[in-house]
Amino acid sequence: MTATEQSTKQKIVATALDLFSIHGFTTVSVRDICKIVGIKESSLYYHFRNKEQILHTILHEAEQQTEILKLNFVNELNAQEKIEQASFVYAGVWYLEQYLLEDNMYKLIRMLTIEKQRNEQAAALYHKLLFTWPLEHQEQVFRYMMMSSLIEQDNAYVLAAEYQSLILFVFHKYFAGCEEITATITAAAKQELMMLLERFYNRYL
Repeated sequence: MTATEQSTKQKIVATALDLFSIHGFTTVSVRDICKIVGIKESSLYYHFRNKEQILHTILHEAEQQTEILKLNFVNELNAQEKIEQASFVYAGVWYLEQYLLEDNMYKLIRMLTIEKQRNEQAAALYHKLLFTWPLEHQEQVFRYMMMSSLIEQDNAYVLAAEYQSLILFVFHKYFAGCEEITATITAAAKQELMMLLERFYNRYL
């Protein structure tokens, strides 16, 4: 694939995600995507069989991104001898900013929020992205911290669920239905999340 072809493919995916995040997957057509990219429908079909394959590409990229972030987090955790409050709070804020509010992930979550009302697969994926996958990862992290004597023994799943609930509370409070993520909104969200995570740290760690 030439550089031009690769660029066109990336534009198709980026444009499709933009439209899906605003209107939902179901209502956006191939023609809508092509009109904004500035190509003929035949050009889109050169890269993708149909709209569903574009979505599959978006989801695959999101899954890859999630796995990379999880691996980097585990590697960083392995290097720690003690979990300081500042590091613990920073990790939670980083998760909010670099995962939930990462541009493509945020758009994907917005799309799934629209589609989950009318599509079972979208509802299932929404649940995986915001609950199942993070909870599984965080439960493993808390269990590792206990095994490494970084924190006292407790119920790893309960800790993970409470930890995740704090982050999702702030995410939904400040960014659900948010038309524009401004520096002011982000700063307020970070401040509240930091306060909540500091209380969590002081209670359990």
